[in-house]
Amino acid sequence: MDMDMTLHFGEREKILFSWWKTGSFSGMAVSMLISFLLCILYEAIKSFRYFLAVWNNQKRQQRHAEASITNPQNSGGDGISEDSVHIAPLVQLSGFTKRLFTSYRLAQGALYGLQALLAYALMLIVMTYNMNLILSIVVGEAVGYFLFTGNPLVDQQLSDCC
Repeated sequence: MDMDMTLHFGEREKILFSWWKTGSFSGMAVSMLISFLLCILYEAIKSFRYFLAVWNNQKRQQRHAEASITNPQNSGGDGISEDSVHIAPLVQLSGFTKRLFTSYRLAQGALYGLQALLAYALMLIVMTYNMNLILSIVVGEAVGYFLFTGNPLVDQQLSDCC
């Protein structure tokens, strides 16, 4: 194998795929720009998922408040009155299944999958040990954080692990 396993600043690199090769300064510059933009896209998706969750929560609270105003006898206790209890057939989709496949949850799942894909791709780019690419990813993450998060309190809500 011809992969250098130490940190280096070379121009010749194979990145992620056999067809993504750099052989010149301009090729490395374009690869650095692509890596930089992937980082910004990663941070944008992460922030959009948080925005979507906050928006969905506000919409749900608003619906709950409107329901308790229009139906005051159902607002106390566990929220279930004798008039609202219905026996459903066993074949019908349950409330849990209906809540499981909402457009919000499907969108969150798709966005999370795309975010994970980008995270792994960026990790593999870093694993080329090319300092040009590593620096473009670090700067891209910093710029993406500045553009889309920029607040440690929001960052605490967005953290993926630990």
